[in-house]
Amino acid sequence: MASYHARSSSCPSIAHPVVDQFDQHLSRLRSSQAASTSSSLYQTLTNLKNLYCCVDELLQLPLNQQAVSQNRPSKWVEEVLDGSLRLLDMCTTSRDVLVQSKECLQDIQSVLRRRSSGELNINNEIAQYLNTRKSARKMIKKCLKNTIKETNQTTTEDASIKSALKEVEAVTLDIFKSVLSYIGGAKLESQKSKWSLVNKLMHQGGDKEAKSTNSEFDVVDATLESIICQKNKNGVNMLQVENMRCQMVKLESEIQVLDETLDSLFRHLVKTRATILNLLSN
Repeated sequence: MASYHARSSSCPSIAHPVVDQFDQHLSRLRSSQAASTSSSLYQTLTNLKNLYCCVDELLQLPLNQQAVSQNRPSKWVEEVLDGSLRLLDMCTTSRDVLVQSKECLQDIQSVLRRRSSGELNINNEIAQYLNTRKSARKMIKKCLKNTIKETNQTTTEDASIKSALKEVEAVTLDIFKSVLSYIGGAKLESQKSKWSLVNKLMHQGGDKEAKSTNSEFDVVDATLESIICQKNKNGVNMLQVENMRCQMVKLESEIQVLDETLDSLFRHLVKTRATILNLLSN
């Protein structure tokens, strides 16, 4: 979010209360820092939904409808529509990764519930989860790489509704980058630094500072890696298993909230795109 530049103009030609609401929501989102916790991420996404509600109202104003419908061959309208597809793709990628992670978490918890003795073998399920996370990071990197390639295409035309839509696209793009980065977890530079976090969780039961600076995805990733490592050496005690279970339950709940929020936001994105297309077809 810090990379987003302040805009030079708003919608000065439209005297309507929704313009002030739009400016307030946009300013609030522009001043936000990149989300580092699930609660801050959820609040940011909620604020973004409120911004899109204002966008929907802006697109109902006659002057804005005229500006869009009269610019059917315009480059900026095409860019807005292309940008909406990028945003939908990022939202879809985020949700796909969340669903995959949730399914693997449920597989692990299912094995834990079915265990009938002190013997606990969930290595296969853990390995599947970690492989899924690895694949998820590849998907995220590809999505972000495609975004970087395509967002360099801009025009210098100026129109009030054009300015508003382009600014909404820019702030939404930054927020989705933050969402994907949060889901992907911390990108550790080397295998050594990765196992440094694992060792902290193994020997200290989960350092508070580490938990506060890493997403719940990072915490669960490191815990599961430590479970495999420690089981191969000394076995896993029930206290560690319960700690792992609590972490997974917390992450699954977090995934559920994020997925529902992204689903609602996805519908707003589709609605905005449909509105613009309808204006162009009239």
